[in-house]
Amino acid sequence: MASQPSFSERRVVITGVGAVTPVGNDMPTTWRNLVGGESGVARIQRFDPDHWGVKTPIAAEVKDWDPEPLLPDAKALRHMDLNTQYGMVAGLEALADSGLEVTDDNHHRVGIIFGSGGGGMELVTRWQNTLVSRGARRVSPFAMPNLIADAASGHLSIATGATGPNYSPTSACATGANAVADGLLHIKAGRADVLLVGGSEAIILPLFHICFERMGVLATPAEPLTASCAPYDLHRNGFVPGEGAAAMMIEDLDHALERGAPIYAEVIGGGSANDAHDIAQPESHGRGLMVSVQQAMEESGIDHERIGYVSTHGTATKLGDQVEVTALKRMFGSQADKLALSSIKPATGHMMGASGALEVIVSAMVLKEGVAPPTLNYGTPDPELDIDVIPNEARELNTEAALSFSVGLGGHNAAVLLKRYDE
Repeated sequence: MASQPSFSERRVVITGVGAVTPVGNDMPTTWRNLVGGESGVARIQRFDPDHWGVKTPIAAEVKDWDPEPLLPDAKALRHMDLNTQYGMVAGLEALADSGLEVTDDNHHRVGIIFGSGGGGMELVTRWQNTLVSRGARRVSPFAMPNLIADAASGHLSIATGATGPNYSPTSACATGANAVADGLLHIKAGRADVLLVGGSEAIILPLFHICFERMGVLATPAEPLTASCAPYDLHRNGFVPGEGAAAMMIEDLDHALERGAPIYAEVIGGGSANDAHDIAQPESHGRGLMVSVQQAMEESGIDHERIGYVSTHGTATKLGDQVEVTALKRMFGSQADKLALSSIKPATGHMMGASGALEVIVSAMVLKEGVAPPTLNYGTPDPELDIDVIPNEARELNTEAALSFSVGLGGHNAAVLLKRYDE
């Protein structure tokens, strides 16, 4: 076998993207609606919130979902959790977008790192109810392999024929970003030439919604309902749950150029860290977040002054938003005043394990298209968060580099740094 370039020599680029979100069942529609200021927040349709005593009956759900035309293996589809269905459709879209053909010659050099924060929770709920109401013999033998968190990465491997590195990272809401950062390391280390990376989530279920309510992190329904989540606003009071999937093909640059692949952006750094503070709340100074961003910066070798856009976690919780801005100001100093940042969560809801991957794609699109989506519902500035959040309307933005970061329960943090690819 031919020797691979050394770790320091390999450059990694994004060559394909895919998404299933509350504002679009593919990436072009999602991007168009994000830039256009559309929101997928509405009253919950997946279950009856009144029956369960839900006090905040809103979510950002995927609309008009019909996977059958997109996933031709009817038998496999019948046993899949919704989380896996979303991941499959987004992943196959990213593969098609990249133009890569997985063959007998390259399958061992193509891998999949695709995570989920909760895994197959819809199936867990369904089969638990079956066990209680109908007995053990009515539980499907296909339940276990389809409800585990790595079901999407396994099904994607079967569907694509990719036999390279394959696993499912789980780090709550930092899962999707960690998948990208891990993939970067694998390609740089020469373990693969191409990786399908991303995350999916489908936990709009009564138990999960009530758990978030009990934590006090959900936004109070506003009028209209789409105005409920307001990151960085003085009156912000929480997020709206979302769902979906986001996937991208990341690839060795030489490999991509050799086959004439489309290139969205270059992935130049990644980082992962923990607050080591609390299982639910972030550390007040953003300790883990800063460590993860610093790792990405050191790996990239670029100066922070070249970063002009930040796709933030931006959940609209009082503490979370404050921690992010505090960390950015500490890391960037006076340069923080020149940053433009936005949170897409008022549009998509909090897609949990999928959110970080989608936000990396958004950052790549900003670099490629020269326009940044807005932070919706920003009405009253918070004097403690005096930073540019691209309020309410998309903005033309020409910048060389973009940062995306995610923060998750358990103290997890992940960061991905991208650079505009100029031929």
